[in-house]
Formats: sequence, C-alpha cells, structure tokens
Amino acid sequence: MKRATSSVVALFFWALLLPSAGQTTPSQKPFAQLPESERQLIAIKITGSERFPEEAIAASTGLHLGIPVTEDDFKKAARHLGDTGAFSEIAYNYSYSSTGTKLEIHVTDANRFVPVRFVDFVWFPEDELRRRIKEHVPLFDGELPTSGRMADQVSDVLQAMLVGNAIPGHVDYERVGKEDGPVEGIVFKVAEVLIRVRRIEFSGAVAPELALLEAAADEMPNHEYSRQRLNQLVEQKLLPIYHARGYLKVSFSPPQPKPVQQPSAEAIQEGPRNQTIVDVVLAITPGQQYKLKNLKWSGNKEFPADTLQKMLHAQSGESANTVRLNRDLKEIQKLYGSRGFVVATIKVAASFDDAENTVTLVLQVNEGDRYHMGDLEFRGLDNSLTAKLRDAWRLRPGDVYDASYLDQYLPEARKLLPPNFDWEVSPHVTANQRDKSVDVDLIYSVKAPK
Repeated sequence: MKRATSSVVALFFWALLLPSAGQTTPSQKPFAQLPESERQLIAIKITGSERFPEEAIAASTGLHLGIPVTEDDFKKAARHLGDTGAFSEIAYNYSYSSTGTKLEIHVTDANRFVPVRFVDFVWFPEDELRRRIKEHVPLFDGELPTSGRMADQVSDVLQAMLVGNAIPGHVDYERVGKEDGPVEGIVFKVAEVLIRVRRIEFSGAVAPELALLEAAADEMPNHEYSRQRLNQLVEQKLLPIYHARGYLKVSFSPPQPKPVQQPSAEAIQEGPRNQTIVDVVLAITPGQQYKLKNLKWSGNKEFPADTLQKMLHAQSGESANTVRLNRDLKEIQKLYGSRGFVVATIKVAASFDDAENTVTLVLQVNEGDRYHMGDLEFRGLDNSLTAKLRDAWRLRPGDVYDASYLDQYLPEARKLLPPNFDWEVSPHVTANQRDKSVDVDLIYSVKAPK
C-alpha cells in the first residue's frame, strides 16, 4: 500500500510558454502600463482538454472576468493549473484592445487519474461530499491525478466541513495500490474520532431472511465502524443467506451510516479520541426467487458428467442454492487435483427464465494441464529426520501429482518425529507452469515442552 498524508505534496511538471501576442515593441507601452480599461479581462478561452469542461478549467485559474490583470496574473493562473497535477503541459497567450484583454490557455491532460473513496465520513451523505468538493475544486470529477495538489485541495474542503459541523476530527488521505505497483486509488478518512456501530438495520428484508441477517450481523454492533468490514460482512455472510435460498439477483445498497451521537470538542469521552455512535442501514432488494431447472456440464474430459453430477446435491425443482453448489464444486476441484489437474477451475454460467422463476446453470470446466511431482524439500530438521520423512513420501519425481496426498502424509510423518517436542509444519506447494511440475516445501519448527 502506498501512503501519503495530506501534508505531502507530490511533484508535478508544467510547461509555461511566454505570450506571443501582446508583446511590446519599442513604440508600445508595457502591458502593465496600459489603462485599466484595456487590461480588463473580458474573456478566458480554454483549449486542449479532452477530460474537463472549459468552464471548470477557467474557474481553476483563480482569474475573474471584469478585473484588470497583469502578466504576473497570467503566470500565477498557469501555476495554479500546474499545481493541480491535472495537466502535463500548459501554455497561454493573450491579446488586448480598447475593449479589454482576452486570455487563451492551452492545456494537455495528465495521463493518469485514479478513483477517490471516502471511507468514514458518516456525518455527510456521499453525494453531499462530492457536491461540496466540486464547488471548491472545480476540476474534481470523482477521480484525482496521481500527483499534484488536488488531493490536498479535496482534503482542505473535507476538513472545513468537519470544522463547520463541530466535528473534532482530522482528515488524512492515502494513495493506495499494490506493493511496488502504481497508485490505484486515493482514500480519504477521518482520524482522531472513534466511530462505533450501535445497530445495523436491514431495509427491505422480511422473515425468514431478516432473522438470519440480524444473527449474522451480531458481531458488528459496538465495533468500530469500517466500510471495508461492512462490505466483507455483506459479501461473506449476508449475500450467502439469499443465495442459499435462490435469490440469485439480490443486491445490497452501500452502507448508509446515521449518527445518533455527535462528537463534541468539549465533551469528555472515553479514551483519547472523540466518539460518534452510528446506526447503519443496509437496503436490500431481494429480487426473484429462482428454482433450479437444469444443470449442464461442459469442458470435462477426465471425468464423465455422470460422475461429477453424483457429487452435487442440487436437484431440479428445488431452490437454486448456489452456496451449497459452490461447496460441492470445491470437492470436485479436489478430485481433479488428485489426478494432477491442480489448476483446474469450474465457472458457473446462469441462464435465467424470469417468467418461470427458473435458472439453468452451466458448469464450465477448464481442466488445464496435468502436473507431475517436482522437488521435495524439508527445512528445520536434521539430516537423519529428513531422511526418514523423505523415505516415507510416496510420490516420486515425475509421478502424477496428487493434491490430496499431502493431507494423508502429514499425520503419518508426525509419527516419525521425536514425541517429546511440539512440532509445527508449514507446507508450501508451488505449481510451476513452465514444466508442469509441483514443488513441495515442508518447513518444520519445534517448541520446547512447557
């Protein structure tokens, strides 16, 4: 994860070309010495951007029509645009007459913009956050450049919103992405305020699912609010409640927190941080409840469809329980792994008949290549123990690899280890795509008896 707080200003590049129009000759007065009526800014024309509206760029210059300007004002305007990080090149030109001055700015959009996320601004609806930011940062469109000061400008707006509502928190942001990879997003959050969940409400849910939802969410109340944790709750526990009953198109709205206790700068709170209590509303649209019409197999060659079908509990005419189906498919993947197909995958494609409330599921098997036994390594053992355990391993180099064998081997191997120690083993299995082999690395560690 790449991190940057709002106090860090990223480097940026901007190009400024000297004005070609309006330059003085020996017989002309310098621009700054012209009458104010001729230096009055009467037009700003923007060209070059494919991303931003002309009026948004003009508003970001800091210039205002009807005000007398100087060349320094034009340079400052170009710097303002360059500071945002939204443009890789900026050039300006101006002309003037007795009616006033016209400014033309040509820009080239920056190459990379990334999405923005607001994780715990529970006091404001997200559409209000975005609207207020847009009012003060005209170039904000839900994404930010990976460098420049626009992220700081957004942070300043959010901080002002906290101050204006007497919320004693501090806005931080992170540039996030995979380790050693490019920035993939910018996440804004509130520090120095503890946000706790009192209750989760389920809008749109009815019995019997409602009781199951409430039971699954029991672990969340009185825990610190986390948008990520709520999303995990939905994906891992709440959606399966509906998928197990055939509601295959169920959808959950983003969590909507409702503050029930506002933090106060003067109030004495438990611990070092101020606290806000929230109720969270999850709106649910169950959709139709589907029954299974048929199951079809495709792509399977090692095992006939009848063999695979016997491993499934799904029956035509029953509710389409995809949770149970996924458990069964994992067992089928293990079966393939026992025959050397260690990278076999099974994808489920659904064909819905909404008029009949039925679904046909096509199980698409990609068996991949058959893998063979590669290298076997033992770590953390002396030579004599290594020799014993290696001799007990049945799979020889070149044999078809059996992914289920390791579960059989480890309990037997433990019997060969000295019994007066508490042994732990960490297996690492690596499938080598180049030569279709599987390397097994068994790392042993021991704890002295108490």
